[in-house]
Parts: sequence; C-alpha cells; structure tokens
Amino acid sequence: MVSMAFDWESFKAGVKGEAECQDADDLARMSIESMRAEHGLLRRDASSGSLRLTGPGITVHSGAIDGIADTLRNFQRLVLAAGLAAKGHTSLRGQPPADVVSRTRLNLNGSPVPGSLVLQIVPATSTADEISPDGQVGLFGDDHSEPQLVDTAMKRALGLLDVGRRLGPDADSSDFLARIREYGPRVATTLRDFSTGLVKSGFEPDLTWSQPRQARLRTRLSTAELVHISELIASRELELEPTTLRGILRTVSEISAWQLEIEGGDVIKIDAKKIPVASIATLRTGMSVSVDVAVTEENGPAGEVKPKYTATSFTALDDS
Repeated sequence: MVSMAFDWESFKAGVKGEAECQDADDLARMSIESMRAEHGLLRRDASSGSLRLTGPGITVHSGAIDGIADTLRNFQRLVLAAGLAAKGHTSLRGQPPADVVSRTRLNLNGSPVPGSLVLQIVPATSTADEISPDGQVGLFGDDHSEPQLVDTAMKRALGLLDVGRRLGPDADSSDFLARIREYGPRVATTLRDFSTGLVKSGFEPDLTWSQPRQARLRTRLSTAELVHISELIASRELELEPTTLRGILRTVSEISAWQLEIEGGDVIKIDAKKIPVASIATLRTGMSVSVDVAVTEENGPAGEVKPKYTATSFTALDDS
C-alpha cells in the first residue's frame, strides 16, 4: 500500500519568500498553524482580523452607532472592491459577480478595550466551503487551499492604506497612485469614502489581518493621513470612470436629468448640468446621440450603492 503522508520538507522548499513576523504572538500563531498543516491534507485554520478605532470619536470604549455603522459599511465596500479588482473587475458599470460578493463578505464580533473599540472581523464564507465546496480533497498548499479571496482582498486593501499612510510630497509618482489606477475607480471611491467617513466620525483605525501561516498584516492611520488620502483621490479625480453611451433621448431638460434609452431598452438617467444651456437647445426627444459621461458611485437614501452618470459632452448622431 502506497503511503500518502504529507511531505512537509518538500512543501517548505516550495514556499516563495520568507515570512516576516510582526511580534512574538505572530510567530507563535504561525508555528501552531504550520504544525496543524503538517498533520492534515486541507487548510483548517480560518483567517481573521480586527479594526480598532481610537481618536476623539471614541469615549472610553464606545462610539456613535451611525459613525461605526458607516465605517464598517465603507470598509466592507473597500474589501469587496479590492476583491473585484483582484479578479479583473475594475469597472463601475454592471453588477459585481455574486460569487465575489459572497467570498469577500465579512462577519463581525465586538469586544471593548479601554480607550478604544476593537471589532473582530472574520470571513463570512468558511474555509472549507471555499476551498472544497464539493468535498474534494487537495493537498495543503496547492491552488485549491489558500488563500481565500477575502485574504487577497484584505492584502490589497490594507496594503493600499499602508502606502497611503506613507505618502510624501511627490505623490504623483507614488506607488499609492499607481496601485489605485491599477485597481480601478471602484477601489478609489470606496477608499475615499472609508477615509472621509472615519474623519467625519472622529475615528483613527488600527487594522490587522491574519492568514494562516502568513505574517500578520497591520496598518494604523492618523486623521491627518486619512485626510491626505481622501483629498488626493478627489484632486486627481481617481473615482471617475469616463465612458461613452449611445442611445435615444427620451427626455431633455435644462434643470433635471436626461433619460437616455440605450441598446436593450434600458433607460439611464444622466446629469447634464455641465452641458451649456445653449447646446441643450439643439436637442429634442427621439434624437439619437452619443454622450460622453463620467461614471461615479453614489450612495442612495437606504445606503445602497448605484452608478451616477454625468455628461461632459455629446454628439448628435442623426436628425431623426
């Protein structure tokens, strides 16, 4: 009978790079997880993290419910955006794939510490459900074992916050802007909203994330750093996604949104306040047009996120 014992030495030899421990607790955690991996075929340990809030918005170990809710909602949006970018979905248009949404969703446990509020974060999708959803068995360390998508999303999100924290005066050539441009406008939007929401609520975040057998990720940002990040994103208009829409005008107005029927019959509302009034006078309903728009994300009254279209210019396609 052929033995199927896990070859720990071969696995270690195939690991790329060296783990950098944050502290003694990090080293102890990684040692235990490595020992568990040696005696099992599948990754059994779950990732976890924390969001510690300090600053003037925290009294003893409590904070305003609306501020905390806003912070958590924006952080979940940032992690989802980072996960979408990792899967190649950087556009603001269209609905995010349901599997990416579910695999980047976080659950929350809370515990108080004097002078701060610590919120324990764990993936909503279990390790087993994502790694072996059909019950198949793979060796620990193969493509089906790690990381979970939420690990990749967290690495991107916390890494982006960390390079943003260290921004210098020459921001235009920074790794921060290069990463945001690579990840797309959805990441820029959610990072801006997360930063401005924290500042508004008087919170300063201390974020950690621990993936089994990997060094813990950690970044802490001050109010000044958060302000700098949000202002830089806004000043460079990194949250805008330019595109062109073609269709038939169903309504035209100088004071309210246009309605454009695009291919497939969908009707899109377009903010045309930046279009000169004299130019609008040349338009009429039923006309086929090509409209250059800037797409952004905006929050609805119930906290839902939807795309907003702002016209920058247009071209009449015919005289019908």
